[in-house]
Amino acid sequence: MKTENLIDLLARNVEPAQRPRFVQRLAAMLALGLAAALLLLLLAFGVRPDMATAPIPVMLKAMFSAAAAAVALPLAMRLMRPGRPLGWRVGALLVFVGVSALATIIALMGEMPERRLDAWLGGGFPWCLVLVPLLGAPAAALLMWLMRSFAPTKLASAGAAIGAVSGGVGAMAYSMYCPVDSIAFVTTWYVLAIAICAALGALVGSRLLRW
Repeated sequence: MKTENLIDLLARNVEPAQRPRFVQRLAAMLALGLAAALLLLLLAFGVRPDMATAPIPVMLKAMFSAAAAAVALPLAMRLMRPGRPLGWRVGALLVFVGVSALATIIALMGEMPERRLDAWLGGGFPWCLVLVPLLGAPAAALLMWLMRSFAPTKLASAGAAIGAVSGGVGAMAYSMYCPVDSIAFVTTWYVLAIAICAALGALVGSRLLRW
């Protein structure tokens, strides 16, 4: 048997054993990050007072946040391993942002002109820009630690992808506190908050992911 054939055979035999462990570790990091975000939210801020009477808006915001994390997760997973093409993963993120922007425009067009600014800003400063990165920090730290074991080469991109995923996790927790249920608010400021998490992830990842 040629050496190349032997290497190829060994690689095929190892991959099925490694992948389930990787998926389990990744799922554990995400679950721990979400649990830490929820605990931080409960200890520092609490939940919205009308939580019992407004489950649907909270659930929809949490689902939107989970969708953002799910769209960014394949990109983060691919960037964990060097030399892999990104393929459709970047496009999926761009489509998500584009659909969010379109939803914002449609939602604002459906509002009365005098109510559009309040529907967009939520009646005040969008605190999700501050609190989502804060709540997403535990997930970001756990995912950074996990990614270091895979020796990524595109450090800033890998950190940005981790930041986007952790931002979605943080936004899921924040949805239980957020008092604003406007579609235009969520599709604008939640996305911007997750983008801030991505920018912070790129900055931190370019340093912490070095090997």
